[in-house]
Amino acid sequence: MQVSVLKENLSKALNTVGRIVSTKGSLPVLSHVLINTEDGRLKLSSTNLELGITYKIGGKVEKNGSITVPSRLFTDFVNSLPNEKIDLTLKELTLKAKCSNYNSEIKGLSSDEFPLIPNVKENKVLSIDSKTLKEAIRLVSFAAAVDDARPVLSGVYFSKEGKRLTLVATDSYRLAEKAVTLTKDSKTDFSIIIPVKTIQELFKIISDLEGEVEVYLSDNQILFEIDGVELMSRLIEGQFPNYKQIIPDSSETKATVNSAEFVNALKVTILFAKENANTINVQINPKGKIELQVEANQIGSSDSFVEADVEGKGGEISFNGRFLADALQNISSKDVTLEISSKLTPGIVRAKEIKDYTYIIMPLRS
Repeated sequence: MQVSVLKENLSKALNTVGRIVSTKGSLPVLSHVLINTEDGRLKLSSTNLELGITYKIGGKVEKNGSITVPSRLFTDFVNSLPNEKIDLTLKELTLKAKCSNYNSEIKGLSSDEFPLIPNVKENKVLSIDSKTLKEAIRLVSFAAAVDDARPVLSGVYFSKEGKRLTLVATDSYRLAEKAVTLTKDSKTDFSIIIPVKTIQELFKIISDLEGEVEVYLSDNQILFEIDGVELMSRLIEGQFPNYKQIIPDSSETKATVNSAEFVNALKVTILFAKENANTINVQINPKGKIELQVEANQIGSSDSFVEADVEGKGGEISFNGRFLADALQNISSKDVTLEISSKLTPGIVRAKEIKDYTYIIMPLRS
């Protein structure tokens, strides 16, 4: 292999593929990044056997070849180089790198030892703008379960019907749903569950890139592709809960409030709620305010309020304050609306400036 690439491009690719490299696995090659040439470009790949990333960058390819090298060492080395051209040459199982006044040799392993990353680019199921997908992920993924006690809850549910794509996540204590309208219809409808770790990695990738995200699907795997970067993942098997049945059809009280002011009031209140598993009491006053209260025997109490436009008779309910704050901090809207009906029915948060978004939070017994 004999390739010349720009340090900036190689560094960006290595930092991306290196995020999923395993450092504790039983296979030494899983701590490596696969480097090979393909179609006149340099291709870098990594996998942890659950997730795989490939990243293609442009360069001058004079001779083809492939090798795997330790990801952390090679990434740190490239990141330390000046922003100039890097010449890579391969001699047996040693990768030689030259940049300006720096010459290094990195010993690697045969590319034959690297696990095969499946190619599922046969069944394209949708194309979506990266900004649209990024917003939907941001509004939903935080509500997924953080453990694997119920595997179907540790993922994000993707459901496509015609030109409508819906993302849903829930840990059974709160639920977030965001629907988007696609500009193109692949005529293929589907319902799948994607591991939240995959979705979090996808969010990082599309945060740095712009354009269309192409999505391909097989029986048990999914592939996202954008601008030379491919993210492949397994799917979670199982049936996602029938979440629509817990979304209230209507609400007796609606309070619209400035999002930033609400977040600040919540932050103050939560400081006093840690002793009580973050339980806070929320009172909506029909005269125009939301009051947040907490009493903790060991540390004290807190009582904060924010002005609000209230529709309905008002009411009182208890929530996990952290769950309420999570939603508000991910909603990029000036105003939000909190809807309640009784102490025992779920509360609803909607964003005034975000279409087709619903956040459900289960009440707590105060």
